[in-house]
Amino acid sequence: MFFCTNRIGVEKLMVDDEISLLQNLIDNSNNMAAITGAGISMSAGINDMEHLNFAATIQMMSETILKIQPKHYYKIVRKGFLDGTFIKGPTIAHRKLAELEQSGKLKGIVTTNIDCIHTVAGNKNVAEIQGSFGVNKCLKCGKNYNDINIWNQGSCPKCTECGSAVCAFPVFSHVGVNNPDVYKAREWLSQADLILVIASKGMYSGTYWNHLNRKAKIVQINTKRTQFDDIAFLNIHRKADDVMDHINCFERKV
Repeated sequence: MFFCTNRIGVEKLMVDDEISLLQNLIDNSNNMAAITGAGISMSAGINDMEHLNFAATIQMMSETILKIQPKHYYKIVRKGFLDGTFIKGPTIAHRKLAELEQSGKLKGIVTTNIDCIHTVAGNKNVAEIQGSFGVNKCLKCGKNYNDINIWNQGSCPKCTECGSAVCAFPVFSHVGVNNPDVYKAREWLSQADLILVIASKGMYSGTYWNHLNRKAKIVQINTKRTQFDDIAFLNIHRKADDVMDHINCFERKV
């Protein structure tokens, strides 16, 4: 862990100053990365860990329920995640991150979210370090279906080869140190000169944080204080949508 000696506290800046400084940091960045957590998806109706329905979550992790009660399983997944992904999302913050990638500024997003909203918003470089509904396989023959859209057909997906149930994380998980997304996360963060931490509470030090470029400026956007507060160059304690809505993602003409 490292500490930025030039940290700017949110209490020293007015709202307009925070946005102006963030815009300036983005304009002057040549290699930006983002870290996102559950909070970025809450305005799309997807709850964070503090507000999850744990009974529904346990059922969503059940291979047995997926096989025996696929309609019930799909209803739970649809309510918990898919409506937020395909109907209510992407949020303003998701769309702005997609624009930042399109502009060439943002090299990659590291996320603990499994909702795939970054992909739906248009981002191509996303490291989903805890799995997602975009990584799927058949429970019987093991055929891979790496596409979030198979969950937007009105029912649980079936394997085109053998007709068996297709499942995603969290029924199965590719999480771990051998997860290729972890290596992508480490690469992007080790090269970044600016890192936006948006609505994330955890550093996941053993997974990616220890690989951070120590010269990178860190900007945290979160409504609450987190462990990032003491190491961030700039803390903006506001909703991600409210902040990112003011950001110009493409090069501004003078």
